[in-house]
Amino acid sequence: MPFVRIDYVEGQYKETELAVVSQMILTALIDQFRVPADDCFQVFHSHKAAEFIYHPDYLDMKRSDRLLYIQITCGPGRTIEQKRSLYRQLSDSITNACGISADDVFAILSETELDNWTFGKGEAQLIDSKPDWISAQQHNQEKAGMGQKQQQPSERHEAIPTSVNAAYGAIAPAFVQYTEEVLFGDVWRRSELSLRERSLITVAALMAGGNVRQLDYHLKLAKENGISEEELAEAITHLAFYTGWPRADSALQAMKTAFGIE
Repeated sequence: MPFVRIDYVEGQYKETELAVVSQMILTALIDQFRVPADDCFQVFHSHKAAEFIYHPDYLDMKRSDRLLYIQITCGPGRTIEQKRSLYRQLSDSITNACGISADDVFAILSETELDNWTFGKGEAQLIDSKPDWISAQQHNQEKAGMGQKQQQPSERHEAIPTSVNAAYGAIAPAFVQYTEEVLFGDVWRRSELSLRERSLITVAALMAGGNVRQLDYHLKLAKENGISEEELAEAITHLAFYTGWPRADSALQAMKTAFGIE
């Protein structure tokens, strides 16, 4: 559901370059925010140089008249890691395709609630028709009228150490400490990989090792981190050829249990 506006100085970009910028933005949104491929709504605006104001070196940048302002309005729910990954992909893909400096890719992300959108016909499609690409978490928040701040990745991961402490605190306090402070307190929060990537890696590793007991939690966490049930099933099917069919069968059974699939 993103709406994208791109502003630039007139005469700085050819129509072919703008078409590439359009595709690079859509591709980044598909890859990082999991938007549908046909969810493309963009507006390009050119400005006279006197109307296009910017500071050339604010925050140690070296901006030029090739500067692009990319304003993306979308629904809520993406993690900080997803946003960072989006910024990186936008910068890398546009600079490589158009031969401009990364300092000239200026992106702004604005989130707005689902009931603030209509795609036509005077209807609020995102809450009336409930498209299947809206995460269950987003829809439940809207339906309940919570209006609360979206949980940050660190908040979402604080639940697991509590259960670990309850289960093993009496017999293995060091194990609990390493789980809370190192695994979920540091490793999961590192920005080099997105939460989505970390979840997919973890599910694959647990399946490969036959560690079905922990799959229930990590399959649910993977879904919270933007991996759909269809993608999880596809990953398990792919891994069946490398880890063995019995482990794939066990993982699929764990997935049915985790998501209440009959």
